[in-house]
Amino acid sequence: MSKTALEWRQMGNVFFKQRYYPKALDCYTESVLMASRTSSMEDLSLAYANRSAAMFYLNEFKICLQDIELALDHGYPNEMLYKLYQRKGLCLMNLGLVQDAVLALQDAMDEIKEQTTHSQQKRSCLEKELQKHLQSCKQRNLVSSSKENSMKNEDQFVECELIANASQGVSLKYDETKGRHLVAKSDISAGSVVIQELPYASVLLPDHNQSHCHFCHRRLVAPIPCAKCVWALYCSKPCLQSAREEHHLMECPHRKLLLQLGTFAWLSLRLLLHAKKEKADSETMCELKDTSELRVAGCEPDGSYKAAYNAVCSLMPHTSNHTQQELDSYQQKAECLVRCFGHHLLSQDVKSSKEMLAQDINSKLSNLAVGSQTDSHTNNAKAIDSVDSKGVASCDETTQDSATDITVDSQKKNFADLKKAFDSVDQQISIRSLNETTHVDKNTDHSTFAADSQKENQANSDKAFDSIDQKNSKTNHLIGTFILHMKQLKCNAHAITAVEPVQEDKNVSYDNSRGRLSEMVTTTEQVRLATAVYPTASLMNHSCVPNVIASFHGRQLVVRAIRTIKAGEEILHCYGPYAKHMDTTARRQALQEQYFFTCNCTACESNTDDSTSDEACDWSKAYRCPNCEGPIEVLGNGHQKCGKCGEDINDQVLKQQEVKATRLFSQALEFLHGSDFEGCISALRPCYEIRTKVLYKYHKDMAETQDCMARCYASLGKFSEAGDHLASSLVIIEKIFGEDSIEVAHELHKLAQIYFNGKEVEKARDVIDKALRLFILHYGSTHELVEELSQMKQCLMEL
Repeated sequence: MSKTALEWRQMGNVFFKQRYYPKALDCYTESVLMASRTSSMEDLSLAYANRSAAMFYLNEFKICLQDIELALDHGYPNEMLYKLYQRKGLCLMNLGLVQDAVLALQDAMDEIKEQTTHSQQKRSCLEKELQKHLQSCKQRNLVSSSKENSMKNEDQFVECELIANASQGVSLKYDETKGRHLVAKSDISAGSVVIQELPYASVLLPDHNQSHCHFCHRRLVAPIPCAKCVWALYCSKPCLQSAREEHHLMECPHRKLLLQLGTFAWLSLRLLLHAKKEKADSETMCELKDTSELRVAGCEPDGSYKAAYNAVCSLMPHTSNHTQQELDSYQQKAECLVRCFGHHLLSQDVKSSKEMLAQDINSKLSNLAVGSQTDSHTNNAKAIDSVDSKGVASCDETTQDSATDITVDSQKKNFADLKKAFDSVDQQISIRSLNETTHVDKNTDHSTFAADSQKENQANSDKAFDSIDQKNSKTNHLIGTFILHMKQLKCNAHAITAVEPVQEDKNVSYDNSRGRLSEMVTTTEQVRLATAVYPTASLMNHSCVPNVIASFHGRQLVVRAIRTIKAGEEILHCYGPYAKHMDTTARRQALQEQYFFTCNCTACESNTDDSTSDEACDWSKAYRCPNCEGPIEVLGNGHQKCGKCGEDINDQVLKQQEVKATRLFSQALEFLHGSDFEGCISALRPCYEIRTKVLYKYHKDMAETQDCMARCYASLGKFSEAGDHLASSLVIIEKIFGEDSIEVAHELHKLAQIYFNGKEVEKARDVIDKALRLFILHYGSTHELVEELSQMKQCLMEL
């Protein structure tokens, strides 16, 4: 039986009193979610208020302020308002906002003076405490609220006048061989921002629905749910508001259907919702128009590239490269989307966000979906829920957007069920349209004008059918537009990624005395969070040896030069296959299957990778040749020959040893999660010994073992040993991801912390400099990790 909002809040209070603030935070968040579904506004306000207290002791002052405002918005009890104002004042004081802090503390003082539930003695004690805080504000050297210490944009990004989201040093070119592409107008130095772009539309992948914001895609700390559906979670009030204005009001009642249809269908819908918001005429939402008269497709009549809906439509659909199964799937999904959202998308009436927010969402969306009785949406939802209960599989684009993971027969059955659920709706719409058009006023005297009336009715009937034909034409037009976008997304969608901790809850220890999260050596990995469309970034061509690198700040894409790009040189981005990781044949095959072109970049044309070199296979997953110690790929058919020395290999023996090592590693993790670090090291030693014999030296599991060793030694305070193991892991990470990768930057950050805590000054300085270069390259000079490493370096300089 699930807990109530009150029970979750009470459980959080127990952890809070014990100073287990992170666990208290989790409980208070559950209370917020439960109260949003079932409880009163007061319960929700109390949940937000309690969560703000946990955030305060975790030193998350900005998030604490946000929860305080939410508690006030939802009617926090008057007799306890002084607590919120006092906490607000202390947060503002810690953020250096002295004037605002004083105002909040004075509000708390006013509330205490109006208190009638507390004794005079209690009120006096509270007033004395507030006076101390006010005195502290005056004594501390704080900046005023007019000088809020927000980050300055030191990257000095100046947008190009002709190309939206691109820097002024970039120009757009076209030729028959390369198509559209970006070129440097002048020299672009390493680290400079080339493109800085928010997506035209994006969709968070289902695996991250509970952990990341559904709008900006940042990791959630204190989620704010949609009050109507609760399944959509946001990191802040602005994100919640923006999502509702852009798409969530339309999508809110249709979550199950959208999850069934998959990421591409959902993203196609958001493209059109954005276009609708852009006030694009519905007739422009169509198949690609002939752009031969324009020098570059997607540009406006004045030659500028605005990254607007016109630019989205100019993305290549590669229709001939899609299988018939894929095209059938797109057709079926498009029909479902039109039945649910067609009325809104084809409506000429573009309501403002404020008008829509003022309406009752559920009933409004019901009318938009079926155009008739308010109970039609309920019947519709029941039909969809019925399909859900039968276990309808969806086209899973969360792991590989180009693949459909359901069979043809299953797909046909699933969409036949959905089609059946909506057929009655279509019939109702057609009948209603006919009846409304042929309706005759009941007050008219029909006996006098029988003949004329008959002719008029016939004319009205003809008009009604013409109206239906026109409507059907627009509907088919919209279906075609959805199909177009789904075809485009197969090779034009971008994955939004982030480097995040692996098994975060198990790799973090709680320091109760400070009430903070105290991270040890935490393993990180690059995680795919969302799928998006970036019209300007899509202009970049591919190279297996790129000269730019992309990173994400939430959903904002930032592309930076990783070396100096000379004037006239093309700006090239890697679509995935990287020359250091794959041989030419494998890269070209991957690019042909996903993006439908044969790569002719310098690496592929020169074919510099030798089939007998260590780079010839994916050595991050390769076994070790017992003769030459080179990498071999095991294909699972018994015996393999090493491509380097020709040694005959029994892969079954290698696999058996690998399984044994994996079992030992699992045992080590159990010891680690139980804080038995000595026991973990004892299990890791034989595991590492086996892996050294059977796995190639750059296998990812070798890095995993070294990283786990480092974590144990760091937890035991043996920083020298931890540094040795982490340095060994770093060599492998550099090989797998590349020396300039963000993964390497995070490994260097971990190693810098180890050397810093171990007081190995020279090693720490060297590692910090390397980490700073990479973080600035990826994130710019204002990122929080850059600030943290700079402070560490300053401390070392003073030693």
